[in-house]
Amino acid sequence: MATLPEHTVSNANDSAGIRFTDLFNLDEIQRLQDLFSDATGVASIITHPDGTPITRPSNFCRLCSDIIRKTEKGLLNCYQSDAILGRLSSSGAVVQPCLSSGLWDAGAGITVDGVHIANWLIGQIRNEELDEARMIQYAEEIGADRKDFVEALNEVPVMSAKQFRRVSDMLYTFANELSEKAYNNLLLKNQITQKITAEEQFVALHDDLRRSELFLKETQKIAQLGTYVLEIKTGNWASSEILDKIFGIDPDYDKSVEGWLSIIHPEWQQLMNDYFIKEVLGNKSNFDKEYKIVQNKSKEVRWVHGLGELVYDETGQPVKMIGTIRDITRYTQTQETITMLAHAIRSISECVSITDMDDQIIFVNSAFLKTYQYKEHELLGKSISLVRSPNNSPDLVKEILPATLNGNWHGELMNQRKDGTEFPVFVSSSVVRDENNIPIALIGVSENITARKETENQIIKLNEELDHRVKLRTAELEAANHELETFSYSVSHDLKAPLRHINGFIDLFMEKKSSNFTDEELGYLKTISDAAKGMGQLIDALLSFSRLNSAELHKTNIDSSVIVKEVIKFFEPEFQNRKITFRVEQLPDSKGDERLMRQVWTNLISNAIKYTSKKPEAVIDIGSMATVGEITFFIKDNGAGFNKKYATKLFGVFQRMHKTSDFEGIGIGLANVNRIVRRHGGTCRAESEAGMGATFYFSLPD
Repeated sequence: MATLPEHTVSNANDSAGIRFTDLFNLDEIQRLQDLFSDATGVASIITHPDGTPITRPSNFCRLCSDIIRKTEKGLLNCYQSDAILGRLSSSGAVVQPCLSSGLWDAGAGITVDGVHIANWLIGQIRNEELDEARMIQYAEEIGADRKDFVEALNEVPVMSAKQFRRVSDMLYTFANELSEKAYNNLLLKNQITQKITAEEQFVALHDDLRRSELFLKETQKIAQLGTYVLEIKTGNWASSEILDKIFGIDPDYDKSVEGWLSIIHPEWQQLMNDYFIKEVLGNKSNFDKEYKIVQNKSKEVRWVHGLGELVYDETGQPVKMIGTIRDITRYTQTQETITMLAHAIRSISECVSITDMDDQIIFVNSAFLKTYQYKEHELLGKSISLVRSPNNSPDLVKEILPATLNGNWHGELMNQRKDGTEFPVFVSSSVVRDENNIPIALIGVSENITARKETENQIIKLNEELDHRVKLRTAELEAANHELETFSYSVSHDLKAPLRHINGFIDLFMEKKSSNFTDEELGYLKTISDAAKGMGQLIDALLSFSRLNSAELHKTNIDSSVIVKEVIKFFEPEFQNRKITFRVEQLPDSKGDERLMRQVWTNLISNAIKYTSKKPEAVIDIGSMATVGEITFFIKDNGAGFNKKYATKLFGVFQRMHKTSDFEGIGIGLANVNRIVRRHGGTCRAESEAGMGATFYFSLPD
């Protein structure tokens, strides 16, 4: 396609007084054209029928703009070629070599109501049908520099004739869509003009009202434009037949603000409610919004464009809103598809390549060119194997295509840059199919994972070093634990021997001399004996506590409900003469050493029974709570409780909150509970008020 002059948008009149620029938002059209060029890789421009540009050129090549058009003969040939490309055709896009440069171009006319108002031209493509020798000869004919001409020719994008015809078919479809939209926009423009005229006539001629209403209804029907009137005070609205059809509602539908919101797609309801209240009513702005609805009858999702203008009373307060709603689903879907495709390809930082079913590259993105150090023309039309290392496993390479056609393939390969340097990549490959489910292209996305591989190797090395250190520290810890166990056993043996002697001699002394002692003296001896026995219990408890750290955990799935029932049954003989109510929830299973976890439940339930002994009616609740990543169990009682400022000391060795004369015990049970739970990766805590009962919690990893 010959390059047309690049300048600002033209305002030249088209035939029949209809102008393309009056029917379209040129910023949106420019964006659509740019997206089309980016997505397809062709040059593109929209012109008036006489060749005057409407839009700015997209993706134009240097060969046409800077070389051929700089010569007098080349410029004349360009204008002649553009005129032929822009001719109207009912069978499809006009596809042919440019009469000036010889590059392949295509064009499609845009019409409105039979009037040719614009041309959409694409091209500047090299393919297998291009006669390069003839083109180089043409450089001499028009007086262009041969060397510069050849260099610029090599920069022209390469695309197969088959692929270019596909792009041309897409162009023809888009041009038809624009023609249809132009026709609808013209109808809308005429309708608005006619509506204004009708309203002026209504003021002057009241008897023309019926005719004007009929005319308005017919024009709305042609333009598929629904209208409404909203009463602000009541929130009720009246709508035209076209609007009822767009919304998929019957005439007796609840036409209130709530009824309107219920038609709006759930994802848009809050947004549209806020927009109407804050923006339209709050800021007294016109309603102008594209939004999504769900038709009331068919439940089909549609896109609509709503317009509305507020009508104010003499005090400046809005009393009505009059507006229109148009179904824009088809246009929105087309625009979204093009935008999504262009944005995805342009914004991806990974290397993207598209190959046809003959394994020939038809597209690569910027990241691909940068990573593999090629220019685009060096890859297009070449096999994708050009960037693969020959050191890949042949079996691995063979499995890629079948796996991709069955859905997708992903895995690691070795690829190579233009200079032959190799590097590891992670590749994902997927297939593109046409409307008949026939594969037409393969998309590959690859990522250079050199840094990741280096990191993995470093982690492996660090893990090996860490494993060695852990083994050394474990051996040291095991030796220290062994020494501690030996020390604990020695201390226990050396301390308990004198205590046994004390108890033995007191028992012998009392057997022989008890009749000679007073009751007070016997009491003294009993106190000494009880103290010695208590000392023995403390030594046993300390020894048991010290062994908890060295005991090996045998984790299994634990049925907590069964253990709790068995522990309660074990203590039943101790509270047969008491009134105790146990309220036990269904408890979740947990993972841990069943023997040690049974000890946890035993200590906590035993405490609850003990510290409610002074209550005429004891209540003990046992349950659980699910939290993120863990299970929390609790035992709650209505017993003596404790001062909450000492809660952090509860789980220490020999920490007691009550006198031994009030409640028996040696202060080691909760320390055992805490150590067992911590060995399972959990935590313990307690809540209480003195005299108000207590709640003990312990959490285990889920």
